[in-house]
Amino acid sequence: MTAIERLCGFLSILTGVLLLPSISLSQPVAFPKGCLDCHGSEPKYPVRGIRTQYLTSGHRTLGNASYANSDDCQGCHTNEGFVERVKKGKVDTKKFVSNPSEIGCFTCHAPHDTGNFSLRRVADVTLANGVAFDKEKGNLCASCHQARRMPKDEVRARNIPTDSWGAHHGPQSDMLLGTNAYEFPGKKYSKSAHSALPPANCITCHMTLPSGRYSLAPAIGGHSFRIEGEVHEEPKVNTAGCLSCHADMKQVAGKPLFDKKAAADYDGDGKIETVQEEMQGLYERLINNQGTGLLQTMKDPPYDAKGKFINNKTQYPIEVVAALYNYKFVKEDGSKGIHNTAYAVQLLMDSIKALDKNFDDSKRPQ
Repeated sequence: MTAIERLCGFLSILTGVLLLPSISLSQPVAFPKGCLDCHGSEPKYPVRGIRTQYLTSGHRTLGNASYANSDDCQGCHTNEGFVERVKKGKVDTKKFVSNPSEIGCFTCHAPHDTGNFSLRRVADVTLANGVAFDKEKGNLCASCHQARRMPKDEVRARNIPTDSWGAHHGPQSDMLLGTNAYEFPGKKYSKSAHSALPPANCITCHMTLPSGRYSLAPAIGGHSFRIEGEVHEEPKVNTAGCLSCHADMKQVAGKPLFDKKAAADYDGDGKIETVQEEMQGLYERLINNQGTGLLQTMKDPPYDAKGKFINNKTQYPIEVVAALYNYKFVKEDGSKGIHNTAYAVQLLMDSIKALDKNFDDSKRPQ
């Protein structure tokens, strides 16, 4: 009895299904050339390396598919829901995905159906407020990474029912274009060049890989989509995608920050720091770990001294709800102002000024 026959016999016992071997060890086994291009020992496409990157990504690690699979959540949080939405233009919001899986390779690509790694969709995306987002391959990302609500609806209600209230957790497309946050009446808002320049898109900035022997790590760039991480116990920032437009872009030594100095002292701490540090200072004027933020020390605050949400069902003044909407919009964008510095700084400075009339907003970008 050959090894193949013994294996089939063993599997038949385990499964209760009769398995008949069709080959023996003496017969050569050849897979189709198309399979070897991805799954062979000398692949044409670096699928294994890319999968290593993907395994570190939020798409794989955040674990949303197991619970966010109805009420329209499944269209972004599950592989099955996203594929259905691309094919049909919508998902059944009341239907649960029976066996939901995380966003993965076959969510964005369908190589076994198409024979290539083209994206499932590249058409432009209409954001919640009707603005068109068209950043070529980045349009696939914008299908999900956009605000799900509009500030005029959220702020008008004047209450903050849950900690997930707001634009929802991924408004990167809106931030990049400079749209759909709460814009205070009488204020002018501007946009960065990222909103108009074609190279400034999700793919260029998040997926470009550094070259060379010490090319960071699988957890940075590529299909990890991460900009910063840790390499050999040191914080690293991937500047490779910036260099086509910002030839002098570097990392702040020893910090996971871009070495891009702000134009002014936006947070009012007496020193001009990097854009990301100035943004952190603005965040902390609203909510911080010391419990001294404006949204922690006001009457009936929505957040406690530790920064935890308080559900007190208060009907807040418009400026409070608007400030929190903008805080969450900017914070959940995740770039600390890099995606659209002017717009992000304007939103936070105006929000702080609405709550603290003594705040010096003279350095606000125009």
